[in-house]
Amino acid sequence: MNINSFGYSMSQLELDVRSLLARRPEIEKCYQAGLLNRRALARFLVAEGVARSDQFDALIATLRRQEAVARSEGPAPADLFPSVRLGLKDRILLLDFEKERSLLERLQELIAHINYDRGDTLKIIVGTTSIKLLLDEAKEAEVRHLFDRFRPRHRAAHLSELSLQFPEAAIETPGVLSRIAREFVLNDVTITELLTASPELLIYLRDEHVPRAYEILRALQGGGPRAPGSPRPADRGPTVPGQKTRRSSK
Repeated sequence: MNINSFGYSMSQLELDVRSLLARRPEIEKCYQAGLLNRRALARFLVAEGVARSDQFDALIATLRRQEAVARSEGPAPADLFPSVRLGLKDRILLLDFEKERSLLERLQELIAHINYDRGDTLKIIVGTTSIKLLLDEAKEAEVRHLFDRFRPRHRAAHLSELSLQFPEAAIETPGVLSRIAREFVLNDVTITELLTASPELLIYLRDEHVPRAYEILRALQGGGPRAPGSPRPADRGPTVPGQKTRRSSK
């Protein structure tokens, strides 16, 4: 009975710890960076009501076990970022329509207007109740006649596309997306849309969020922030919105 109760209590304690750290990513970041030791974190968790004071030793054991599990889970997300190819393209338009069969049929005509070899952008997302299109702003006038009968529920212009091409190992590595999301949350960067074509990740942001987001991703790569206009490797995207050059076309 005592063994079973202890096992349940530790399992619930671990869930509670993970829940709080997910809500407070800045605390976990300090802990991972070594700015907060294990006992200090345990005291903080007790103060936050995650555990009782008489569970302090169990809390320390839980933190130690989580660290051991993380080390044994194979490549860490941080190990993958130095190999990421990062690209940036601006002047992207998002159109959000209600899902209709007739609109789906029109999409076949839309594809004929897109030249992928030239670097044109077109992403089509068919959800349960909506159809979203991501395309170049410059294409809107050319294809508007295809959608005259359909009024978008939402239109977002002045977006930029951040393309992250990870190595294949990222497909089986847990925590890659959460690592990016946590850094964006800590720096007040809002993601407008997110697509995956593993191992590639496509993030769409309003232009005002792009400089900070790009700095964050460069820092995760290990390159640190770089001033706009400074030299960059040939396989990297531009550093600021407004530049059109891109190595890989979509």
